[in-house]
Amino acid sequence: MLLTGSFVLGQMSSDSNISISALGDLSISSQDTAFRSHGLEIVIMGKITPKVMVMAYIANHAGGEGAIAKEYYANFNNPSKLISNYKIGYFRPNFGIINKQHEHTYNFMNTPKSISSLFGNHGWASLGISTQTQLPLKWDNYINFSILQNSFGENISSSLHNHNQAVTVIDTINGFSYTSRFNQSVSINDNAKISLGINYLNGRDKESKSIDLMLKSNTNKYQYYLIQSEYYVSRISAKNHDIAFHPDEELVSAYVLAGRQFNQHYHFGFIFDYQSYSLKDTKSNTFGFYGAIAPFDDSLVFRIKLMNDSNMQNQNYFTLSAVWSLGPHKPQRY
Repeated sequence: MLLTGSFVLGQMSSDSNISISALGDLSISSQDTAFRSHGLEIVIMGKITPKVMVMAYIANHAGGEGAIAKEYYANFNNPSKLISNYKIGYFRPNFGIINKQHEHTYNFMNTPKSISSLFGNHGWASLGISTQTQLPLKWDNYINFSILQNSFGENISSSLHNHNQAVTVIDTINGFSYTSRFNQSVSINDNAKISLGINYLNGRDKESKSIDLMLKSNTNKYQYYLIQSEYYVSRISAKNHDIAFHPDEELVSAYVLAGRQFNQHYHFGFIFDYQSYSLKDTKSNTFGFYGAIAPFDDSLVFRIKLMNDSNMQNQNYFTLSAVWSLGPHKPQRY
């Protein structure tokens, strides 16, 4: 059995515009007989000026690995007529959909294998700078460029502790990684919008091309239908997450999910996940159903997942989790 949990503790200062939140989680699964938790996560955010926001995500994992900074950055909105946004620090690049999000917001609980095989279980973040602008097109759009210190699947050493996926500060590998993303959104009607994203990464002998699609129809804030998908074709030469690959190895990965938020309390969805290595000639897929219940408000969410994994000896399994919070940073997003 596997058990995981999350909570958030927060305090807002009206004078300084600074908020502090704390999140924790607890879950249990039929895959093994252990309780699991991502540990305690502290989120600090505040505005230096009306256009400049600073944010830090600090996690203390339950495994005793010590505190690590998952993200810390300054975000500048509308700094000029040409640039709508730029960001500096250690952050998750604007690449795809899921990588930008934190796990406690997932109603499907865990990062899909199609994403974690590239970016790791906790997503890809790195030191760098990002800039974003809008193109003079009819519909809402943006184009984003980032220069990052490391590529996905690479570890950064840290002088702060011995956790091998630390987020600071010393990277001994030469060169940078470059990412770009174009996103175009089109309104179908007053309630529905479809968004298309095209992504490209190059650097450190690694390359990834992807496309993502999101269709969301909102009746109101707490009622919507969602269809979301990402498709990646990646060249993962050298090592990726400490696993050696042939220089010509190619990973094709994708997921599709469909969800329904009934109201502020109930969510239900389906997810299909796929990945395939060309040279190793191995394939795997996972599919199943997930649901979430927020009995009081957004600060406490119970989740369940029923899955089938082709790579597991016991292919069918379930996972239960609880995520709880105090403060403005909530585990439930709409």
